[in-house]
Amino acid sequence: MARRIKSKSRKHYGNRTFGAGNTKNRRGKGSRGGVGRAGFHKHKRLHYLVTEGPSTTAPGFVNMGKRPIMEIGLNDVSRQIEKGKFKQEAGLYDANLLRKGKFVKLLGNGEFKYKASIKVDSFSKSAKIKVEKAGGKLISAIVE
Repeated sequence: MARRIKSKSRKHYGNRTFGAGNTKNRRGKGSRGGVGRAGFHKHKRLHYLVTEGPSTTAPGFVNMGKRPIMEIGLNDVSRQIEKGKFKQEAGLYDANLLRKGKFVKLLGNGEFKYKASIKVDSFSKSAKIKVEKAGGKLISAIVE
């Protein structure tokens, strides 16, 4: 049986619907599934995931005003002192661990045997005990 091949440039001259079927098709907001973001969590979910990504579907929210917390252990400070990153003045190593835009907290993991003056935003109780036991001191940047 011979078949008629439709050309790509098929014209719709004198055609009322231009290939849209019934005259009521392609009319109104219902034909596109709603206005704006309507249906992004229902019938337009796939389109939503492709265009905006799965990161926007994660539960919860992010507080944009809060600084991220950066944890530094005493073992990391010991390694930096051994590498010569901090200078020694009057028998104390001057370790300034403050970082711009980040909240730095010193944790008491590992051993600490250096006399050092360490400047951080916050510190744990165990870190304070270990630093003072070694003969150093902790300076908090946050005024309490």
